Amino acid sequence: MSAPAGRQPEDQLSIPALRERVLDLIALLILIALAALVFVVAGPAAFTAVTSVGVGLFATWRTRPPRR
Repeated sequence: MSAPAGRQPEDQLSIPALRERVLDLIALLILIALAALVFVVAGPAAFTAVTSVGVGLFATWRTRPPRR
């Protein structure tokens, strides 16, 4: 039995769209690049701070409410 026109089955609603996954990948790569840049500028002493900030920013990005 198929879903009514204009509605998606419940199991497809939980799967992120390819567009959202690509956006997440781009955000992660940008954060990695920024962390690498700060690491190069600040030196090895800033490794923990740079890594923690990068992880925190990405976690914040991933836990944002879904767009409607």
